[in-house]
Parts: sequence; structure tokens; C-alpha cells
Amino acid sequence: MVLNLFLPILAGCSIVLQGVLNRNSSFHIGLVSAIFLNAIVFSVLSGILWIAFKYEYLPEFASLSAKSFTDLQWWQFLPGICGFVIVLCTPLAINFLGANLTFAAVIITQLVFSMLWDSFSNKSIPSISNLTGVGIMIVGLIVLMSGKR
Repeated sequence: MVLNLFLPILAGCSIVLQGVLNRNSSFHIGLVSAIFLNAIVFSVLSGILWIAFKYEYLPEFASLSAKSFTDLQWWQFLPGICGFVIVLCTPLAINFLGANLTFAAVIITQLVFSMLWDSFSNKSIPSISNLTGVGIMIVGLIVLMSGKR
């Protein structure tokens, strides 16, 4: 259970750090160069991970196995495009809005979109508690935005 909670915390911290550090890098090497550097680092680390699983250097994590790319579908390229959009848009938003407001807006957007996704994929209506929680978060974003003026 602790690991299950640690994963989204690690992801959240990484998202903030990546956006802020990319913004800072953009002043030194330019945003496009920072994105390219990210892509190189990501590719190298992904390649190492893929090789480790493909050749079973990490057999205790068999559920994460590396399979062949023979049956790729067009939609399997969308996560990479989404990652590119995240890496491009986040530092730009931080530059214009600041980190606090940027990530408040990102979190609200993620909550609304994920609630809609769950509703669509489960063919159900969001619960009152989900709608209330997201509504409160939207009000919080409005409060944060009003302080930015």
C-alpha cells in the first residue's frame, strides 16, 4: 500500500521538477534544445529498461515484460505525442502563470478529464462526491487565479 501511494507522489514531484527545470533550461539552451535533451535522456533510460526486461535481467517484474513491436496500432503513438505536449506546454505555462497556478490548472484539468474518462469507460455517471470534490477544486483554482491579478 505504501508503494502504491508513493508512485503518484513520485510522479507528481517529477512533473513539477521537470516543468520548472525545463523552464530554467530554456533560458540557458532554449526550450526546443531542452525538449531534445529530455528526449535523448528518456530514450536512453527507456532503452536500458527495455533491454533489461527483454532479456529478463529483472525477472521479478515479469508483469512488465517487453514484447515485440510487430502489432503496433496508430493510437499507441498518442502517449508519446501527449508526453511531447506536456514537456512543451508546461514550462511555457510556468513562464506565464508561475508554477503554483500552472499546476493548479493542470491538476483541475486532470481531475475533470479523468472523471469524464472513468464515466465514459465505466458507462456511469460521476458520483455526487466526485462532482463535489472536483467542484471544490475548481473554486480553489478560481481563488488562486483571482490572487494573480
